[in-house]
Amino acid sequence: MNTAGKAKIRAVFLDLDGTVYSHRTAGIPASAEHAVAALRKKGILVFIATGRHIQELRWMHLDDYPADGWITVNGAYCYNNKGTYYSEPIDRGDIRILCEALQEDPFPCMFLEADRIFINIDDERVRKAQASIHTPMPETGPPERALSNDIYMFIPYAEEGKWQPVRRRMRHVSDTRWTGLAVDVFSDQCGKDRGISETLRHYGLKKEEVLGVGDGPNDAALLQACGYRAAMGNAVEELKKLADFVSTDIDEDGLKNVFVHYGLLEE
Repeated sequence: MNTAGKAKIRAVFLDLDGTVYSHRTAGIPASAEHAVAALRKKGILVFIATGRHIQELRWMHLDDYPADGWITVNGAYCYNNKGTYYSEPIDRGDIRILCEALQEDPFPCMFLEADRIFINIDDERVRKAQASIHTPMPETGPPERALSNDIYMFIPYAEEGKWQPVRRRMRHVSDTRWTGLAVDVFSDQCGKDRGISETLRHYGLKKEEVLGVGDGPNDAALLQACGYRAAMGNAVEELKKLADFVSTDIDEDGLKNVFVHYGLLEE
């Protein structure tokens, strides 16, 4: 793969948490904000690829962040300022299996519709997990509501021993665990890689023209979908092994240094 200063990059795909947004400061580092603005001014497209939902972005005051497009809920719902260009809800049969499991042996589970989020049980474990990502609790509602509306992702707040028996009954989902307390579950037709491939098609881009940057285990699919691959200094080790370049920590100009490495910005 091309090295710094030689890249022909037309677009970048950025994870949000830990890549653009710092949980240490509960905000976007100034260097990252300026770097993204400079890229867009040069005509380089900037896309955010996240497991987050539009409601969470509103809570975080990031729904109007200046990006050219958003790949949300792990690729299941993709949109730009003109509207939605790709979406893939979870199979209704799998949602039915989940609802039956929650009746038999209840545990907290968050449901993400196109524009709203609700949870069946509000407890301390969920509050702890939500606080760790600077996100408030959503409204509560019965799981059966999910049978009447498209669900693009659900989040069981359950350890592996409780979640896996339910998971094995489902036929059309993928999952990725982001904490010991919770796991993101979405259609097996999705993933950040699928969201990126649909975005490339929508914008007429090629894989070899785009850079992916991430920090978490669910960003492996993001990096693999891009021709150029960078990991933040605060990334998990497994992601660093996939990257062509490992930058500094998010709070040490990590994102800016990625762009400098690939010749998109000057020091």
